[in-house]
Amino acid sequence: MKIKTAIVGLLLSTNAWAELTNCDQIPVAVHINGITTTRIDAEKSNEMLTQALEAELGHPVPTDLAYNQTHGFFADIAQTFYQLSQQDPDTAPEKIAEALLYGNAPEGMDQRIAEGAIRYYQAKAEQAALAQLTLDEESEILRDIRSASAKAEKVLLVPHSQGNLFANRMYTLLTDSGALQPQDLRIHGAASPADRVLGGGSYLTSRNDVVIASLDILRKVLPHNIEIPRTQSDLLGHGFKEVYLNPALNGRQAMLDGMVAAMKAMNGNLNPLYADNPALQGAPLVLDYYGLPYDEILWNQWVEWLLMPGSLVPTHPYYNDMYLKGPRGLWRWYWTPGKPRPDLDDVVGVLAIKYDDRGWQRVMRALTCESLTPGGPKLEPGVYEIGSDIPFYGKMGEPESVLNYSSGFAISIQGKRYEYLYGVATQKRTYEDLPVPFYNNTVAGGFNIALGKVIVTQDESTGSFEITWHPTPELAATEVKQP
Repeated sequence: MKIKTAIVGLLLSTNAWAELTNCDQIPVAVHINGITTTRIDAEKSNEMLTQALEAELGHPVPTDLAYNQTHGFFADIAQTFYQLSQQDPDTAPEKIAEALLYGNAPEGMDQRIAEGAIRYYQAKAEQAALAQLTLDEESEILRDIRSASAKAEKVLLVPHSQGNLFANRMYTLLTDSGALQPQDLRIHGAASPADRVLGGGSYLTSRNDVVIASLDILRKVLPHNIEIPRTQSDLLGHGFKEVYLNPALNGRQAMLDGMVAAMKAMNGNLNPLYADNPALQGAPLVLDYYGLPYDEILWNQWVEWLLMPGSLVPTHPYYNDMYLKGPRGLWRWYWTPGKPRPDLDDVVGVLAIKYDDRGWQRVMRALTCESLTPGGPKLEPGVYEIGSDIPFYGKMGEPESVLNYSSGFAISIQGKRYEYLYGVATQKRTYEDLPVPFYNNTVAGGFNIALGKVIVTQDESTGSFEITWHPTPELAATEVKQP
């Protein structure tokens, strides 16, 4: 499955291209409808969204509806104004509100929007009721999204109109609570009355959308970024089915492009260390090894530590490196002398060595979805055993006990990153060590620790990969939770 899509809206530059592959995890797309939409009509919109995504991607896509109840046009408009006031209370348009109260609707404003605004500003005493109504609906929409998230690990919110205001609120509630990580939640909205899209999301608003243009007179909204013709079936140029997903209009493909680009972004590796390496950014599996920065005091103490009976002394803790046993065999940093060693390029496709802002060296190795060279390695179904080789000096013939130096490991899977900081002595030893006689009755080489397993399966009908990470209990206990 490969789909090229123009990235639109606020996601990336207009002329950039994104490509979904079978290594990308497809999110559940959750539609949040706008005002004055009955449940039946909202379900029809969600059905059209489902069909459009399936046609674009070439296979079924999980979708769901988080229904935004309607209470009639003027009640819905009043609630929208309340939500806008909560979005940015410091920009309340008092002068426009005053003009509306005296019947002076600004030029270009739809008359029904103007009347709704008048009613809202005349009934400020009812704001407490609007606040409670909004909280109640937020709870219902949140419940629907939580239920939909059981269908996939990632969630793409596809709101329309007022649904964009709810989507921003849902983003805050879900990420602040830890229910979803920011990388697993994205918004791509249509006809947005908001002044922002949280989480680096995107949107599509037509220049000919009279409803959003009218709201823009009252409050700052996101600028239009496409021109979709109005039709006789929707003179306001605002409907989700009638305009933004209408197969006869240009908005449909633009909406699909934005949604697919959002899906691709959710699978990207956003760590700043990968910023200048497109292969690392797009790789579905990245292994990232690092340790302590060089410390001259520690260096000077190693000779003293070497004399300690029964010790394995890491020489350079920041040089811990990959142990990977997968469908293409085993590659590790240390190898038995005299035995043939596989080429690293036959096991993993990307290698990068960098220093982060703490001065720690990081050795990053990745498997890409497609081979970077003819016949080269790529992600394949199977089990990948992940470990780490750590260099050491030790006394020959003495009992082994590892000095507990700090080390680090991170793994990124389909855009989701897990990071660990641990003492090497706390981790599970495999005893697949490779000691080599050195000098003065000492040995050098690498001792090996197990970190976990990556299991890759492939869906027979769609060809999509599912990648799951299973750290050892010892490693899992040292996870550094992402902010």
